[in-house]
Amino acid sequence: MCDNIIVLWLFIILKVIAIVILPIIIITKRKKRFTDILVIIDIVILLFFLICNLFTINSCVYNSNIDGIKRVKNKNAITLYNEIHPEGELGYSSDGIDPDKNYKTIKNNDFYYFNQNKPYMNNAYYTCNNKNIYMDSFGSSITSISMAISTLYDKSINPVEIFDIYKKDNLDICNAKFDVESIFNSITKRYGALTLSQIDSTSIYNEISNGGLVIAEVSANENSKLTCDSNYVVIYNISLDGGYMLAIPNQTNYDYACSYTSRAYGNVIKSDNMQKSWSLNEINNEATKYYLIKKV
Repeated sequence: MCDNIIVLWLFIILKVIAIVILPIIIITKRKKRFTDILVIIDIVILLFFLICNLFTINSCVYNSNIDGIKRVKNKNAITLYNEIHPEGELGYSSDGIDPDKNYKTIKNNDFYYFNQNKPYMNNAYYTCNNKNIYMDSFGSSITSISMAISTLYDKSINPVEIFDIYKKDNLDICNAKFDVESIFNSITKRYGALTLSQIDSTSIYNEISNGGLVIAEVSANENSKLTCDSNYVVIYNISLDGGYMLAIPNQTNYDYACSYTSRAYGNVIKSDNMQKSWSLNEINNEATKYYLIKKV
């Protein structure tokens, strides 16, 4: 198959000229001297197309139609994907990644917690400009979605599975958005019965009480306690004191200070952030958006 869409379009235009435009000119200007030349040109072009189509001499000729262009676009898209993700590129697997079920939702259901710092998860990557970009540097949105939908479905759909699905849906993965909305839209093509909507912080208490889960997009500032730069966290339960319980995708088991390259330089991110309850004011201090995920 001819895989050059520009050439295909040029042949389509030439066909239009030979079949439509030249005959109209010849008929309307038949008394002019140059019409004999146009007739010869038209016959030559038509014979060229006829011979190429009958004997399949030139694939760019017999594929120069709308259906051919569609097939070429699809072929080129597959080629692009294979260039970005050549066979055997994936040096990781989504197998054997099990959730931690030591947490409960407000309905006393298992909360499926995944931590993207686990070795079998932070090995996942995509490649741009011959450089591997690993999931532990960008995957909090994916991990948050994984925790939320796994919990609501009561079925483990781990972050690496979601990452691989998202890669298949985004041939130009280097320019893909790794935000909650884009990833959720990709996943719900395979799994239905869930909705995602942006909500105000005043709605969080009622939504969590009714069994929903809220993903908060957080951004660092000088008083940050949740992140050094940006992150996503899942609000999954309400404690007895009325505070909120958070699932943090990249939670560590040690305290660490934000580096000088981060927006929250000097702040300390505590290791017990998932054990404590958070007031709405504390979360609002860092949250920029709230996304509600619930069953339809």
